[in-house]
Amino acid sequence: MVDGSPVRVPGDWAAHLASSILEAARVPSHHAQVTAEQLALADLRGVDTHGLMRLPNYIERMRRGELEPDVVPTVVTQTPGTATVDGRHGLGQVNSHFAMSLAVDKARDNGVAAVTVHSSSHFGAAAGYPMMATDRGCIGIATTNAWPLLPAVDGAARRVGNNPLAIAAPTRLGYPLVLDIAMSRVAAGNLRIAAEGDNVIPSDWAFDKHGNPTTDARDALFGGGMLRAMADHKGFGLALMMDVLAGVLSGAGYGPSVTGLDEPGYVHVGHFFVALEVAAFMDLERFLDRVDDLAAHVHASPTREGVDRVLVPGELEAGITAERLRTGIPYRRDLYERLLALAAELGVAVEEPDRGSMGA
Repeated sequence: MVDGSPVRVPGDWAAHLASSILEAARVPSHHAQVTAEQLALADLRGVDTHGLMRLPNYIERMRRGELEPDVVPTVVTQTPGTATVDGRHGLGQVNSHFAMSLAVDKARDNGVAAVTVHSSSHFGAAAGYPMMATDRGCIGIATTNAWPLLPAVDGAARRVGNNPLAIAAPTRLGYPLVLDIAMSRVAAGNLRIAAEGDNVIPSDWAFDKHGNPTTDARDALFGGGMLRAMADHKGFGLALMMDVLAGVLSGAGYGPSVTGLDEPGYVHVGHFFVALEVAAFMDLERFLDRVDDLAAHVHASPTREGVDRVLVPGELEAGITAERLRTGIPYRRDLYERLLALAAELGVAVEEPDRGSMGA
């Protein structure tokens, strides 16, 4: 019988494995570390569709010359409160870490700053970048565009990417408020997981190539189908406007000129980041008092029968992070073995995870 139980490993071990694999693929050490930390953070927060499962695709794209492993993001134009960055077709996590850091630096001098990135690639989970801003007393905003997967309302063809929006604000709760939403009912990664399994998805997740609801994940992803936007016209409209910010404004690809991760060539992705220094608007301690009061108001809400308490954005993921730091990140066994095989292909020596640091 095949053992289908997950393999649990410490978060720092997962990050070290990812960093080692990337370095073996000619990614500079610091860039490998930045990328690995973002991938492991996604897994720690329970966003498994954007964690280490993405690594094999990144490595394969590097091998084919469709993702540059060793380039450095470059500022093309800037003002005191803005910048445009050329990502040079490098890792999206590297470009995004650079751009968000630059936005925060500029916001500390100017109160507000916005930075765009063009010629980038898949940047993983969006939440990690505005969370960087909260660590420095700022509110952060991030978005990216992606290859078209959503139709226009009542349309029967892909027209815009499942472009996410992430906003994070500092608190004293032990975690920031973090909203990270894509504009479809579910992320494409959930369809990808289904496609690798029994291939069955709920009928309200996606359309076939004719614009009809489908329960076939492979048909939706690879047969010309489409993701269904959340709240229909609202989700599509938000996705389109994220493409304006991340694609059109940055000088990156937009709409049909953004390439999918399973397609040949550079992906031509763009990103958009904003940092707002809280102290430029009000005293930081007063802000923290007020945002914590707002969170307390939400927490005090009456609940439906059978529900213990309501949560604020980012709280669920903070709880998952605490649990996974204690018990380890649960990787599907097939993914775990695939990562080990990839490491072996690249000549990376992998030490057995030290599970002694994980609780029961």
